[in-house]
Amino acid sequence: MQTTTERLNGQPLKLTPDRRDGQQRIAFKLPKADKVLFLAAAGTPWALAILLLAVSTPHLAGGFQTICQCGPLAGWLLAIAIDAAQVTAKLQMTVLKGYATTETARWTAVGIVCGTSLMSMALNVLAFLAGATDATGTVLAWTMGVMLPLLVLALSYTGSAFALAKAKRAPKAKGKTK
Repeated sequence: MQTTTERLNGQPLKLTPDRRDGQQRIAFKLPKADKVLFLAAAGTPWALAILLLAVSTPHLAGGFQTICQCGPLAGWLLAIAIDAAQVTAKLQMTVLKGYATTETARWTAVGIVCGTSLMSMALNVLAFLAGATDATGTVLAWTMGVMLPLLVLALSYTGSAFALAKAKRAPKAKGKTK
């Protein structure tokens, strides 16, 4: 019969009750290798998203300088503000399910993510097209310009979702008692 100690890879897994919804959460009494893998699965997507933002931010800054006719400092501040707003809104959307928020707050976060993603795509495409010299370069500029913000978006969602993941209980076997 299962108790609050489940098994993960043959090792005991300590679970603690979650006060909000009664589900179990991992209490980090995992075997060392499993704990490292869990933390890597939650943290690596965010590290990759930040790395991709580091590639995208100069393109945003250059795009703002071109479009707004502003100086380098203003272009960089705009780029950092856009990227920070996108990351913040994605974090809010990830955590929204656990809190009582209004529909307006939810849709505002969705709007921020959509708007900043589209802006990032447009400015990245603009920057990549500047270096395109033939049809292949143009296709690759569009592909990379669109995919870069989408990768940042997808990686940050998966990292956040995995970090908030709850351990699942193994179903109790019916009719078996020991």
